[in-house]
Amino acid sequence: MRGRFGVLMVIAMFSFSGCLSSGAADVFYGDDIDPPRAVDQFVLIDENGEYFSMSEFDGKVVVVTFLFTRCPDICPVVSANLAFVSQELGELYGSEVEILTITVDPWTDNSSVLDNYSSVRQLSWPHLTGSVDELEPVWENFDVGLATYDTDTDNDGVADGFDNCPETPEGEEVDNYGCGVDTQQPDGDVVTNHHPLDYWVDHTTGTIIVDKEMRQRVWWADTDWNPELVIEDIMHLIEEE
Repeated sequence: MRGRFGVLMVIAMFSFSGCLSSGAADVFYGDDIDPPRAVDQFVLIDENGEYFSMSEFDGKVVVVTFLFTRCPDICPVVSANLAFVSQELGELYGSEVEILTITVDPWTDNSSVLDNYSSVRQLSWPHLTGSVDELEPVWENFDVGLATYDTDTDNDGVADGFDNCPETPEGEEVDNYGCGVDTQQPDGDVVTNHHPLDYWVDHTTGTIIVDKEMRQRVWWADTDWNPELVIEDIMHLIEEE
């Protein structure tokens, strides 16, 4: 499923702002999704190469997050937060609560890549991928804004999103971070034999908590994550009749 994309593609750049609660009737620590939004059923491929259907989690509270394995900052933090949540839930995790990760970079994140990502971090929940055609409706349903781009302003073979040195001298060999081997390296920290990265992914989303009736109820911004309060929101949904 790896493929090059054009300079810019925007998919489903919707905003949750129209359906997040204004605050007067908030019942969650995260942002209330008001009115709740139904989750459209889908079937994708998990990290083991097996089909996974969202219907497998019917009747449970589900924490859904969107990430990509090459993400250098927010995604690993969210994954670590989710691992903490799963541990703190104890026996509730797997019986009444499930966690689900869906990629926003199917061009790189095939099953084996996701298996490595989850195994290295000891993440026990499904990590899903699929074709762009299969994922687009899911991204749209969860209001994921997604952009991919392959701009390379200094023509060093590393997409700008990954390039720590955007002004590399023309023709100079660069490392994995886009920094010139001869002119832009700290002593003893040269990384060579890089594989040029031909595109970058940026996504605007949060972590969404789905209730037992498969409705999106709570939204946590990636930068506002508070694991203890996320657990409080999960417990509230577990106790709902």
